[in-house]
Amino acid sequence: MIENPNRWVANLVSPEEVNVEELGSDGWRYRGTISPRTLPSLRRHLVSWLRRRAGDEVGRQADDVVLACWEAMANVLGHAYHGRPGLIDVRARIDQDVLIVTVADQGRWASLAERTDDGRGLRLIQALV
Repeated sequence: MIENPNRWVANLVSPEEVNVEELGSDGWRYRGTISPRTLPSLRRHLVSWLRRRAGDEVGRQADDVVLACWEAMANVLGHAYHGRPGLIDVRARIDQDVLIVTVADQGRWASLAERTDDGRGLRLIQALV
């Protein structure tokens, strides 16, 4: 559950950009609005942090992780908020050489009985990480 969502906002000057928290060696976090306009910026910020933190030598692994995260964030936008802006909390950190990423939202997800897709996004995430 996302705590105190009323204080979260996207970048008011440039709505397609997001304000992220760099937590030094502890990680990266974005708490705010997700929308079709903010999703690309989130991806750019995550790639930048991951490359700075893990170095360019991670290469394809970083690309796979970022694609998996992109898919998870896109799933939030598409399934939890049905394409409309909503709140998201994305955290990334490296703990003992293991990258841990969490994506949380407050949207309404369809039950398995209500779903019309076949879970391709989740299978893609599982295959990448």
